[in-house]
Amino acid sequence: MTPDKEIFTTEEAAQMMGCAPSTIEEHARARVLPGVRMGHEWRFPREAFMNAINTLAITGELHRDSPKRKAKAVATDKGKGAKPGRRNPIPELPTLRSVG
Repeated sequence: MTPDKEIFTTEEAAQMMGCAPSTIEEHARARVLPGVRMGHEWRFPREAFMNAINTLAITGELHRDSPKRKAKAVATDKGKGAKPGRRNPIPELPTLRSVG
């Protein structure tokens, strides 16, 4: 990687930051790091990337308006306050005493 390069690849950004490429991609998807997705590859403009890293180093976080990821839904029993019609109730399995 040359120091005057204007656009970094995921691997170059990861090498510069000393982390795995998957970490860089994860932060790019979460919009913590500024990147552009080109097909299956991410590209990072040098100036925006360095500004984001400097902001993270100074404040500890970037001030973005993007919402955080929602938690994944888990199966619940309808009798315990779940919204009707959203999921099928978990069926009760027969016990050994109730069979035969």
